[in-house]
Amino acid sequence: MRIIFQLVIAFLAFSALVSVARKKRENLLGPLGAFFWVVFWLALVSIVSAPMIAQWFADMIGIGRGVDLVMYVSIAVLFFVVFKLHIKIEGLKRDVTVVVRNQALQSEEKGRTSS
Repeated sequence: MRIIFQLVIAFLAFSALVSVARKKRENLLGPLGAFFWVVFWLALVSIVSAPMIAQWFADMIGIGRGVDLVMYVSIAVLFFVVFKLHIKIEGLKRDVTVVVRNQALQSEEKGRTSS
């Protein structure tokens, strides 16, 4: 059963890596983002293929089990990604507000000059 899980994860990771390469080629993903996702998917395949890797890192850090280390790192990465997305959304909201305000002011000025 474990081999089926490993094969499924390997297939999903390979598909994701192909998607990352395609997005990078289309300039929809920057170099840092591409690097992050390549490292993430390769680390996932490594840990699923050889779970003792996670246990070895956990022992080095002083965490009891490898799965605990994986969970802690996963939660930290998810919070980091949510934080980055939040910052990006706030910046976009600010940009949209500026554009809409400028368009409203220009529309108002055109209305005054044509009257």
